[in-house]
Amino acid sequence: MRRGRIVRSFLLMALMLVLTILAMRAGTAFPAQKPQERFVLDDLVDLIAAYKAGICIVLSILCGLYMYLSIGRGLFSKIHTVVAAVLIPALAFLITEAYGRGYWHVGALLSYKTAAPFSSMFLLNMLLFYLFYLFLTFLFGNFRTGYCTASAILMAVAIVNFYVVQFRGSPIVPWDLFSIRTAGNVAAEYEYAIYWQMLLATFGFVFLLLFAGKMNAKLRILPLRLIGCAAALAALIFLVSGLQKEDVKSFWGLDTTLFTPNVRYAKNGFWPAFLSNLSFLNVEKPEGYSPGRAEEIAGEAQAEYQEKHGADLSDTDNRKPNIIIIMNEAFSDLSVLGDFRTSEDYMPNFRSLMEDYTSGYLMVSVKGGNTANTEYECLSGDTTAFLPPGCVVFQQYINGEVPTAASWLKEQGYTTIGMHPYNGSGWERDRVYPLMGFDEFLDLNDFTGADKLRNYVSDRGAYDKVIRTFESKEEGERQFIFLVTMQNHSGYAPKSTDNGFTEEVMLTDAPLQTPDVVAAERYLTLMKYSDRAFGELIDYFEKNVDEPTVIVMFGDHEPGDYITDVIDDLVGNESFATASDNSGASDSTQESLEDVQKHYLVPYVIWNNFGAEKRNDADLISSNYLCPLILESAGIELNPYQQFLLETREKIPAVAAGAWVDADGAYHSWAGKEDDTENTKIINDYHILQYNHLNDPKNRVDSIFGSQQTEK
Repeated sequence: MRRGRIVRSFLLMALMLVLTILAMRAGTAFPAQKPQERFVLDDLVDLIAAYKAGICIVLSILCGLYMYLSIGRGLFSKIHTVVAAVLIPALAFLITEAYGRGYWHVGALLSYKTAAPFSSMFLLNMLLFYLFYLFLTFLFGNFRTGYCTASAILMAVAIVNFYVVQFRGSPIVPWDLFSIRTAGNVAAEYEYAIYWQMLLATFGFVFLLLFAGKMNAKLRILPLRLIGCAAALAALIFLVSGLQKEDVKSFWGLDTTLFTPNVRYAKNGFWPAFLSNLSFLNVEKPEGYSPGRAEEIAGEAQAEYQEKHGADLSDTDNRKPNIIIIMNEAFSDLSVLGDFRTSEDYMPNFRSLMEDYTSGYLMVSVKGGNTANTEYECLSGDTTAFLPPGCVVFQQYINGEVPTAASWLKEQGYTTIGMHPYNGSGWERDRVYPLMGFDEFLDLNDFTGADKLRNYVSDRGAYDKVIRTFESKEEGERQFIFLVTMQNHSGYAPKSTDNGFTEEVMLTDAPLQTPDVVAAERYLTLMKYSDRAFGELIDYFEKNVDEPTVIVMFGDHEPGDYITDVIDDLVGNESFATASDNSGASDSTQESLEDVQKHYLVPYVIWNNFGAEKRNDADLISSNYLCPLILESAGIELNPYQQFLLETREKIPAVAAGAWVDADGAYHSWAGKEDDTENTKIINDYHILQYNHLNDPKNRVDSIFGSQQTEK
């Protein structure tokens, strides 16, 4: 018995020491102070930051000693159990919050600058944690098992959320549960450094597990267990269901700023913020919605559009060029954040093409991840601005056929092909693409032998597949190919699967070669390879293809915060260093909105080989307008929804989850939408059409979205 305790103690101590060594090797800095005012315990934070390695070594030894300690079953054991039962849920709350914030006065930001006092939000968190612990204790009939299980679950979720924030820039939301397959596909591709705040928080949970593991009390009376279990569960359900209601959120003082989830989670606590998001799983109807009203709006826009453009389209709508659209993973030009110097231009070909062809910047709704939402916005014309923040349309809302640009082109005789050189199960594309009108979907299995960069199919390898697919089509066949690339997928830190890839584009003004600077240089190097491959693709079509063809390329989002933070620091954007965790966005000022939205800009270009003139009215648009703009530029007939979108674009050139831009170039926060009475009706009309398109499939007015040919 004693020997077993000794072995377990040494194993735990060794594991903690190994994690400490990994944290030392990773070289990650202890997070800087984030609060807008200094608190008493900040001095303790500074002390921890200065001696973090030594503190972790001491804690490792203490973990082993505590594991060895025997409590016994006497009076001391009873006191230990009572103290543990009272303290562990409260400590679990504090430690859970410490994962996300990296400093230890973890209650300080709860309800920070909101109407409710700190005590209100603290009480809400405490209720959730104590009820959760009590429920599991009554369920198992054993304090040790119940408290250990609850602590282990909370620790696991906190660690997963920590890494999700590191890689994606925003915390876990309920609809991420629909993305588990996708997460599994890419999880192994990330670099999992041991960060100091995560390590210290994990030490905290280890002590809680040890503390709970020495509790001896049992609940032996079955009726009492059943009553307690039912009461705790009922209280949890009552509390969680209340968090879905606006008046209850107001009572507790929940911050409801949706677009800054990191700030929201910090102010509310992880679990209240996560659970209150359940209310967004169902999309509310826009004001004045009915299928009949949707039909009226589309008819008005169609008449207005055809009055302006009908004659022009009639001259060109028989051309029907081949259309190839490339959504390039994480492709962006970070110079939108400000001027910074590099050892070489990382996208000379793309910049040259932008000078000669319709091009500009797309405002998208995601950053660092959730590629599928930009994908959906482009193909459908819908915007995720009208949907819960952080949702993924493919998983949550597409359960049947949804008309898109692909189905519209298919109806006009095109062969429609979707491509993605990675697992088809990612974002459930293998299920969703046929529902969006694609005849065929090619995934990684169809890219056997393709050229690779790092451990992904390179852009060059993906474009080779596009060329071979194009060359294999029958004479007279018109193709629509939509390719989502994989080469530039994060993470960007060096790893063993890079197969010789190394940084070539250097940040010449970077003062130190920190891990994040190296990652940023590797990212820019990937942009260089993307630019080169795209130039080669265009060169092939210029030299070898006579059929009228349009080729479009754009990015799905900028890379994560750890890359853009490097550029922000270089150009002096410290006050707007992140987009997903930027409380500056909530003040709705032009400066803050514009600076935040710079983190949501990606370049696009529409190349053609039949002399279509460059348009000069699309320097800034959003991804929901891209396909209608492509089809219009190519002279292809548009359905009423696409015509509505182009009419709307003239009044509201960009619509994204973070903000929208009016015809005068002014940025607007969604929180202040009603203040702009001129455009509120247009936005609501758009919402009505989108709701009918996506969220009310049983009453969808098919003629609006392309199920029937429009009359000229």
